Amino acid sequence: MTSAQVNALNSTDLQFLVTTQVASLSTTVISHLLTLQLQSFTETQIGQLTTTQVKVLTADELGALSTTELQGLTTTQASALTSTQIGSLDTTTLNNLTTTQVGALNSTQVGGLSTTQIDGLSTDNLAALNVSRLSTTQVSALTTTALNALTTTQAGALTTTQVGRLSTTQLNALSTDNIDALSVAKLTTTQVSGLTTTSLNNLTTTQVGALATTQVAGLTTTSLNALSTANLDALSVAKLTTTQVSGLDTTAITNLTTTQVGALSATQVAALQVTQANALTTTEVAAFTSTQAAALTSTQIAGLTTTNFSALSETTGIPSLSVAAIHSITTTEIGSLSSTQGNAFVTSQVEAMSIDQLNALVVIL
Repeated sequence: MTSAQVNALNSTDLQFLVTTQVASLSTTVISHLLTLQLQSFTETQIGQLTTTQVKVLTADELGALSTTELQGLTTTQASALTSTQIGSLDTTTLNNLTTTQVGALNSTQVGGLSTTQIDGLSTDNLAALNVSRLSTTQVSALTTTALNALTTTQAGALTTTQVGRLSTTQLNALSTDNIDALSVAKLTTTQVSGLTTTSLNNLTTTQVGALATTQVAGLTTTSLNALSTANLDALSVAKLTTTQVSGLDTTAITNLTTTQVGALSATQVAALQVTQANALTTTEVAAFTSTQAAALTSTQIAGLTTTNFSALSETTGIPSLSVAAIHSITTTEIGSLSSTQGNAFVTSQVEAMSIDQLNALVVIL
């Protein structure tokens, strides 16, 4: 049949075309069908269109299909639609597709969706979309509403490249569930440093503990000091720079666990300010390793309270103090020690003491 012959048929005539006749219509004929004529096709007839025929349907023709007819397209037929056809559909037509049809859209078809179309998808259809098929441009253009409409499974399925294109505005607008679903390993250092304290505290302790050294290095002292106790305790302090360590406020220092304090390197211990060193608990000071005790500076030793100075262990603390640190010990600090601790000073340390220090030491022995 020619285009002219088909166009001369009325609705009733068209519905009498058998499926084999529909499937035999040329693409030229299909492309020349009037919208009203296509609407006259039954669901069965629509289902008999070949993939070649489907490819020539215009946006108007697709939009003119009833919901039943549109949903009658098989996944094979739907996958035959070009990215241009998909990109030309209005949101109403897109949302008339079933979740199965949306989920079957291939990468090329998904790539044809505009930001407006994606943002206009119904909750069910957006949840059915295979987000790994979105381009980085599409991901970076998603509104915060669309991002939060993603399921946690979809948020977790975003690739490293896709996550890397999310702006800090998008990340900070994520719901707690969706930010918890992200693999933090996919975040760049810049993205981590751009997270608000609210977003950081919305991360799970597992996510915080999984932050890489470069990511932790991107955290500001403001962010670190604003971490919840649970998230601060989950942080691997060994990944902190000396600048970050020295920038922790006394509350944060107090909230560190004994395990975390024990994990501080010699360089990190030496970076502690006097107020920070005094914010450590006596249990944490007593647990100092010989390496940590040896790293204590003259300024730190001179500024320690007698409570914390006297907490130094007689096995790993006192005997490990450097000669420079010995010079800064006050007589009051020596007087706070027990006789056991006094006897823990080694020969080189005693030899480095002043007359006043020695006199104070004799008193406690």
